[in-house]
Amino acid sequence: MSDTDLTDPPLAPQGPIPITVVTGFLGAGKTSLINRLVTARAGAERIGVVVNEAGEIGLDGELLGDSTGDVVEIADGCVCCTSSGELLDAIVRLNQAAGRLDRIIVETSGLADPGPVVDALASIAHVLRLDTMVTVVDAVHALGQLDRHQSPEAHRQVQIATHVVVSKLDLADGVDDLLARITALNPDAHVILAERESLDVGLLLDRFAFGAEDDADHDHDHDHREHAHLDVEIFSFALDEALDAERFDLWLGGLVILKAPDLFRVKAILSLAGESRRQIVHGVQSYVESAPGRDWEPDEPRTSRIVIIGKDLESAQWRAELERCVAA
Repeated sequence: MSDTDLTDPPLAPQGPIPITVVTGFLGAGKTSLINRLVTARAGAERIGVVVNEAGEIGLDGELLGDSTGDVVEIADGCVCCTSSGELLDAIVRLNQAAGRLDRIIVETSGLADPGPVVDALASIAHVLRLDTMVTVVDAVHALGQLDRHQSPEAHRQVQIATHVVVSKLDLADGVDDLLARITALNPDAHVILAERESLDVGLLLDRFAFGAEDDADHDHDHDHREHAHLDVEIFSFALDEALDAERFDLWLGGLVILKAPDLFRVKAILSLAGESRRQIVHGVQSYVESAPGRDWEPDEPRTSRIVIIGKDLESAQWRAELERCVAA
C-alpha cells in the first residue's frame, strides 16, 4: 500500500460506497457495458471508474459519451489485479480527486483473475460495499476461450460472477451451448441476455448480491452430492440444532482463510442459539457479509441451511467441523 490513508480524507463518511466489479475476457464488451451503466445514471449519481487494462488504455471522454462530468477516471495501467495495495490506492486517489462518490465501478483487465480484487475489497468492507460482480462473455468467442483455449482466467471470471451478461447476441448463431457451459461453471449466477442498448441497468446496479438480506429462502436440505455435469462442487446441507455464533464464526473464518481461492459462493440462513432472528450470510472468496434477518415464525422449523459452491472443498471435513458448532 502507498502512503495514502484510507481514512484521510474519510472515504465513506455517509456509509459504504457501492462498488461494482466488471470483468470479462479480452474483447467481450466490458467498456461498452460500463458506458451503458454510467450514461444511464448520468446526472443522478457521481460515479468513479477505475480501469485496469493492458497497454494503459482507459475510458476516455469519447467512450463515456456525455457523462464525463459525472465520472472521475484513473486509467494509468498501474491498478494491478494481483496487488490489493495498488487497487486500494487507486480507489483512494479516485475518491480524493472527485470528492464524495455515489458509486465506484472497477473494470479489471481481460487477462486477469478478478479474485484478488474481491479479496482487496473485503479488507475495506467498512467503506466500500460490494454490489455485484459482473462478467461479460462474448456469445461468439466465449466457448473457445473457455474450452478450446482452456483459459483459467476466463473460467475464474465466470465462476465468481454474481451476474453474467452475454454480449454480441446479434453475431452468434445460438447461445444454448454457451448457456449450458456458464451454468456448469456457475449454477448460481444470474445470466442476462440483452443487447447493450436495451439492457436494464437495474439488473446490475443496487442488487447487493452479497448483501446479508433476508429476502429469500434456500431450498437446499440435502447433503453434499456429486454434480457430474458441473465444473464446481456444491456442498449444501441442513442442521436442525441451533448453532453457537462464536463457533460458527470461527468455522467460517477457517473456511475462508484456507479455501478462499476456491470458494466461489457461500449462502446461509442460520439459527443461532439465543437469537430470535435468522442470521443471513452471503460471501465470495474472502468477502463475507452477515446480518440479522427477519424473526423466526412461531411454527417455523429453526433449521440452519448452508450452501457452498467451489472446488476441492474437502466437504466431509468441513461438515464434521460444522457439526461441532452446534450449541450445547
